[in-house]
Amino acid sequence: MSFATSSLAWQPSPVITGLMGRLLLVLWPAELIRLLFDPPWLGGMAIFGFSIYLLLAFAATGWANRILGFALLLAIAALVAVDEAWPALLAGLQASLVFAAFLPAVYLLRNVLASDESVLSYRSRVMAAPLAERPGWMLIGSHALGAALSVGALAIMSPILEADADAETRRATALATVSGIALSLLWSPMFVAMAVVSEFMPQVPLWQSVLLGLGMAMIGLLVALLLLGLRNKRRVVLRAVASLRPIIPMVLVASASVVAVRSLTSLSTLESASLTLLPLALLFLLKQPGGGRAQAIAVTRRGLDGLGAEITIVALAFALGAVMRASPSVEGLVEGLLGAGLPLLLLIALVVGGMIAAAAAAIHPIVAGSVLLAVFTSADTGMADLILAGAVLLGWSCGAMVAVAGLLLMVAADMLSITRQEMILGRNMVLVLLFAATGTLILAALNGVFTT
Repeated sequence: MSFATSSLAWQPSPVITGLMGRLLLVLWPAELIRLLFDPPWLGGMAIFGFSIYLLLAFAATGWANRILGFALLLAIAALVAVDEAWPALLAGLQASLVFAAFLPAVYLLRNVLASDESVLSYRSRVMAAPLAERPGWMLIGSHALGAALSVGALAIMSPILEADADAETRRATALATVSGIALSLLWSPMFVAMAVVSEFMPQVPLWQSVLLGLGMAMIGLLVALLLLGLRNKRRVVLRAVASLRPIIPMVLVASASVVAVRSLTSLSTLESASLTLLPLALLFLLKQPGGGRAQAIAVTRRGLDGLGAEITIVALAFALGAVMRASPSVEGLVEGLLGAGLPLLLLIALVVGGMIAAAAAAIHPIVAGSVLLAVFTSADTGMADLILAGAVLLGWSCGAMVAVAGLLLMVAADMLSITRQEMILGRNMVLVLLFAATGTLILAALNGVFTT
């Protein structure tokens, strides 16, 4: 049983969380109006409301998130005191305000798609597949669904596993489902990972990051298929992909819309997704019958009360990253450590390995990714911007498969009735090591293409 569902788990005050949810319902449209029209009076009011929201989130969150938040605040305060980087701090906090629109929009889209008839029909088709082929179907299906639903794909895929399934079947199913979702993190604009990387590296076109991530995800899926030991792998993949035909267009439309708006406007990835995903979610919502529509709205409304911890960590991580990038002290330290002609392959391995190590040490990937991006963009290492983005995403994806305190493994443990240790120490660890090493070599080879 995960900590989140334990009877001894710390529970936030429903009064505070309810107030946060209502405040987020105000901040969400306010941020959309600000992005579209930028009225001069709205910016200050939005920052004030967002500051209140962050204070309430600190009061409502558990001790683990409070300790992490205070650690980020101390690091920010130290750098601001040393370098007088107040403008960078304010800019970082203002940039993080967009998460008050991005995360609710993504959350609404997830809930709408999760109750879509085509998604539920896909689950029925997987349950009708031969038992020996089912892990392969779940790998492909969880990857496609994970691109739009992220961890929510587990709610769709988990009922496929029979309650009396043997230990080997349970482990194979867990590997397939967890790795499929984690690999979709590499390319989907609906994940916070892509949004964070793109926000820190606006000079990298989003379509390039998506294509690079998609290519690496295909390699990861191939490695995962080999580890599953399926017979007739090609037939299993073709049948699984064919059964996804009603779902793939929805995922592609959502992803392509964000990429198109990002490429054709001056908006950031976060801003593009915030403005694009809401109307898409409403369109998908109109397709559903009244009961499904009401359920998706109700689940979203309740879920808004619990987004405070994630939004707070994102805001503080963004602020720390902004201060680090503007800090002469950090720049001098990084130049001394990374500017000494270290081999490119080692530098990429440090980024990928740093993300995986942070995940294993229960450090939030948003924090680890923000710090690494700030550090490696502060020095001339010879690494192309796109390759750095790919390295962070690769490490983020691999880290999600071994993060004992990560949301993906916590939810998978509950829904698939398997311990997190079994998932981490089994074939998941082999997949992580093989994929991280292969991806690092590929990124090092590609770097020459983008630096010539």
